Amino acid sequence: MKSRIADVTRGASKVFTAALLAGTILSTVNAQPAMAQSTVVVAVSPLGADSNLYWTTTGAFILPSLQTLVGQDPETGKYDNSQLAESWEHNEDFSSWTFRLHPEAKFNDDWGPVTSADVVHSFNLHIGDDAKLSGISQFREISVGAVDDHTVQFDLPAPDPNFLFSHAGRGSLAIYSKAQFDAEGIEGYEAAPAGSGPFRYEGRETGQSITFSTIADHWTGASPEFDEIQFRWVSEPSTRMAMLSAGEAHAVTLPRDLQDDAAEAGETVLASSEGAMQTTMLFTGQFMNPEAEENRDARSYAWADVRVREAMNRALDRDAILEALYGEGVRTLPVYTMDPRFPGYSEEIAARFDEAYGYDPERAMELLEEAGYPDNFENPKIPLVVTSLAGNPEFAQMAELVQAYFDIAGIQTEMREQDWATGNTAIRGFSADFVTPMRNAPVRPSALGVQIFFTSQASPHLDVGDPELNKLGADLVSETDPETRDAMLDQMFTRIFDSYAHLPMATVPASVVVNSDLVEGWTFPGTTSSGLSHFELIDLK
Repeated sequence: MKSRIADVTRGASKVFTAALLAGTILSTVNAQPAMAQSTVVVAVSPLGADSNLYWTTTGAFILPSLQTLVGQDPETGKYDNSQLAESWEHNEDFSSWTFRLHPEAKFNDDWGPVTSADVVHSFNLHIGDDAKLSGISQFREISVGAVDDHTVQFDLPAPDPNFLFSHAGRGSLAIYSKAQFDAEGIEGYEAAPAGSGPFRYEGRETGQSITFSTIADHWTGASPEFDEIQFRWVSEPSTRMAMLSAGEAHAVTLPRDLQDDAAEAGETVLASSEGAMQTTMLFTGQFMNPEAEENRDARSYAWADVRVREAMNRALDRDAILEALYGEGVRTLPVYTMDPRFPGYSEEIAARFDEAYGYDPERAMELLEEAGYPDNFENPKIPLVVTSLAGNPEFAQMAELVQAYFDIAGIQTEMREQDWATGNTAIRGFSADFVTPMRNAPVRPSALGVQIFFTSQASPHLDVGDPELNKLGADLVSETDPETRDAMLDQMFTRIFDSYAHLPMATVPASVVVNSDLVEGWTFPGTTSSGLSHFELIDLK
């Protein structure tokens, strides 16, 4: 069954891709002139918000000319001081964080050194009423002050051991020049914001492109091999493919089905050095709560029985599903939100995955029989959500493949086609009664992710209702000892794993397709919201 599903899926994908290549792409190849090698062109999907005011966007793309406080290593994804903060420290309970700026950091275009006054000014802009950044709400309760010209202190309303995530992968605070604002106002930022990064903003054509020049002898030591980088917003993946083939783009983002075709045509698919996203199928409702309120009660559904949940997991041939969805480069995920980069990762759980979750349809059928499925359940049909989300076109196909394997094991399903907003509204309104695809991107610190997706602490609408998990989650919020926190996270992930509280799927890297004649390589960790970063490391041939 594994090969049949994978082959059918891939075959349908290639027929569709071939049709695109025969039409849109070939008619576009000769439409535009090739660019000079000194200008690197990256073609991506259009942004949700095309603005130089970062806080008014959703954070999917931070201007390469701007910097955050905390950087991340391009190979490991671990926090480093490659951005504006030279070092940082926190008090004993993680409720106060102090950042010391690089003394040599300076803004482009002679706007002076980067100081703590610029950080405080930028922070106040980012928490304004027009802010749309993901995760910015928590900033509004933070007090920020300048200790001296190069030291800034953040005082939090509650302990937050994961605070660096806001200043790195999440990118909730980009630093703008206060001197420029004092001289030119917000109009100066809208026209040409002065950043401190290794690229200088040159201009944009709204809805079409944005261009940056590289800075010689930059204070960070970064030295790109090219003079200019231009990002072009191109809606159609087929057009981005054509640009790559014609040498009109050095790098493009493509859906995974077109990546295979690009590779077959001789182009190179580059993956991030670390996982950029985790995917799963989540059960909704408080199915593990023996005293759930009526509007949260999912106990009438079959997945309230742990034997059914185990059967659902054992019914899935994840190798075949993930190959069909993502191709090469993905890893099976033992527990959603658990990640080896963060505290709480359990090698023991990972080693037990095949034994506890491996493809075994016969054992799945035995478990269903033990549970008296379907006769013993008021709602034996499993509602599977068929939906799509920007950046995750495979979500609909994920549900369909899961349904195919469930059918083999004798698990009844009901396919529900709904847009992402409708499903999200049901979840947040505590009325969701389905199994839905979900993503964790960028990959959050494990302590934050497990609270959001499984407990009542961070996102109560996703609470699975397990008293043990919620007790551990509540204790984790106030615990500040690193070793104790690590042990508590291990207990939480073990509980999720042993109770089959979800259908974990994959750890997925970010990917970009590069023209093999123009680009040698590019190392990036996949830790940003868009997955792409470290543009200065694009290695040209």
